Amino acid sequence: MLVLDTEAVLTFVLVSEQKSFTKAAHILNSTQSAVSARLRRLEEHLGAKLIERSTRAIKLSSAGEAFLQPARDFLSAHDKATAVFAVQRPHLKIGISHHLVGSDVSPLLADLVGKDPDLLVSLTVEGSQGLMARYEQGDLDAVFLLRHSATRRHGETIGIAHFGWFGDARFCRRASGPIPLATHPPGCNMRAMAITALEEAGIAWRESFIGVSAASLRSAVVAGFGVAALSIGASHDGLAELGAKMDLPPLPQREIVLLSQISSHRARQGLASVRKAIAALNKG
Repeated sequence: MLVLDTEAVLTFVLVSEQKSFTKAAHILNSTQSAVSARLRRLEEHLGAKLIERSTRAIKLSSAGEAFLQPARDFLSAHDKATAVFAVQRPHLKIGISHHLVGSDVSPLLADLVGKDPDLLVSLTVEGSQGLMARYEQGDLDAVFLLRHSATRRHGETIGIAHFGWFGDARFCRRASGPIPLATHPPGCNMRAMAITALEEAGIAWRESFIGVSAASLRSAVVAGFGVAALSIGASHDGLAELGAKMDLPPLPQREIVLLSQISSHRARQGLASVRKAIAALNKG
């Protein structure tokens, strides 16, 4: 009877999900050579090649495709068995860009407690720079960010964020005069995106409100300060998309990127629920 090495199976699952030996090694706090050796031993033990390696990509073999879900099930069963004796509860620490969520984040968390009531969840909602700093320091296990620059190549794209010009439905653009814009402080990528779109369209604008979070911009435009560039996927109760009404230029799309350094299978299952919810909110 074959006896599986839990660490080797986890290595296989992480390499499969991350599509990278380097990323898997980072999550496991190991080295790329150690990850490769562990996976090679697993393949020898099973008598089958699981990963097809090339200089361009990592791809599962037919045996690897067949083994992936049973491997996940094996890790899940292992986690449940060892949880009986665990002193600490499994803990998922995630960060989400404030541009991707509305004032109510419950839709993103709805499946978590039902699937694993014992999973402890810590959630941070703020700007991308702060989230990246905490992720790199190890304070967060996973972060959902917007990719504003082609130079940010790492991370897995899980969806596309679409943006619009939001304001109070009763707000009317003056026949003359600049557009009153509620926006973020200088240095913010969202601010730059909105201003660039207006200036390229030849539309004059003026700052009417400066806020550090998407929630503060929503509050400002509800109060009548003008318009703000906000994600269409997030909830904007009480606001209307005014782009067509005010003849404002379309805003560019941005990729939604997930960075993860989670090794716990139960925490990764919880992350999968949040990932699915964020992708669903930003469809089309």
